[in-house]
Amino acid sequence: MAHLRSSTPHGKRTAVISSGRPVPVGPALSELGVQIQGLRVRRALTLEELGRKAEISPGLLSQLERGLGNPSFSTLHKLAHALEVPLSTFFQGSGSQNGTVVRRHERKRLVLPNRQLVYELVTPDLNRAFEMVWVEFSPGASTEKHPYVHQGEECGLVLDGKLEVHLGDEVFTLERGDSITFQSTVPHWHRNPGTTRTRTVWAVVPPSF
Repeated sequence: MAHLRSSTPHGKRTAVISSGRPVPVGPALSELGVQIQGLRVRRALTLEELGRKAEISPGLLSQLERGLGNPSFSTLHKLAHALEVPLSTFFQGSGSQNGTVVRRHERKRLVLPNRQLVYELVTPDLNRAFEMVWVEFSPGASTEKHPYVHQGEECGLVLDGKLEVHLGDEVFTLERGDSITFQSTVPHWHRNPGTTRTRTVWAVVPPSF
């Protein structure tokens, strides 16, 4: 759980996550906090009720809503499930300026602690028949603790590096240029077994990542 420090020498608030390192309260975390709070309020849930559904403490949830912490993938996954929204709902950024072209610097993105996982929305928004997501995995990064299970179908392409895709009881190792297509209702998770960063792009129908 993050613990709040009152100030830094420059007067900026910080949060300290479990690693003990301070995390500045920046615009991205503040925006994420407002978004989580808005989703909770629209569903008429108290902090305690959402905390129970997401299996996280009300104290941590309160800190996240105030932008005082850097949530892990596990925490965001639990919140998305409890709020019944795609994980990509939590992506931050300006997004496409015209609803058609998404410049690289405009992509909505989600960067998890230590940059182990980076998600970027390639399509302009979630109001489409499909979504495309750019995902980067640092060496050893894994989503094993919370396998994905959702409606639809998806296809992933490895652009650089190596990726293990665990699909039900099967394991597929993909390298640069390899792709995989499967029904998203089958529990699936990913791991980078290599020593270099893995870059992938995924198409998901309907938007449900």
